[in-house]
Parts: sequence; C-alpha cells; structure tokens
Amino acid sequence: MPAVNNVGPRDFDAAVAGPKPVLVDFSASWCGPCRAMAPALEKFAASRDDLGVVKVDIDEAPDIAGRYSVRSVPTLMLFVEGKPEAAQAGMMSEGQLARFVDQHLPAGGRKPVEQDPDRPQVDLDW
Repeated sequence: MPAVNNVGPRDFDAAVAGPKPVLVDFSASWCGPCRAMAPALEKFAASRDDLGVVKVDIDEAPDIAGRYSVRSVPTLMLFVEGKPEAAQAGMMSEGQLARFVDQHLPAGGRKPVEQDPDRPQVDLDW
C-alpha cells in the first residue's frame, strides 16, 4: 500500500477530519514538478506515522482546490483537526517537507493550547 493515498471529492473531508494531522499535496498529472516531487513525498510519508499524507488531483477535484484557493501546483497544505493550518506552494525535497510540517506541528502532532495571559503560570517542578 502506498504511503500517499489519492483522495477525491467524496473522501477528502473524511481524510482530513481525523485526529491525526494530514498533509495534502494538491497536484496534477500534467505537472512536471509534481511528478518530480512524488518520490520525496512518498519517502517522507513512509517515515512519518504521526501524520497522514494524501494527494488531490486538482483536475479531478476542482471544487476542493477552489475551496482552499489553490492557485498553483504543487501546493502542500497541512490540516489539523480538519482545518488548514499552513500552506506552501512549490516543489519540496524530503527535508523541506519535514521542516515545513515540523515548523507548524510541535512534538506530538498537536498545536499547544494557548495560555490565558490573565491566569498565573503554575510551575510544577518539585
């Protein structure tokens, strides 16, 4: 089974809605940079069990691309709990993919809860 699964209009919302963050590769079959990036994306996806990775062909799912204002391919978009968290257009290497994802996801794959500035910080180091 490939590490990167293709999703379309019927299964996109379910694919990005789970508790695990999902990296979406918006691409097209005619896109040279998309095809060139595919091996790096597969390798990256196989190395990350904390993250789902899916591919959306913008020609097969133009409504999804329009919903997220995808204007060029490849565009990588990171979804957390069904909502877009970050996007980057352009071809990326495996290392660039890792930096992009890690920059937007702290360890554990979830964004930290914002501390209320009106409440005192509690130091639990005994």
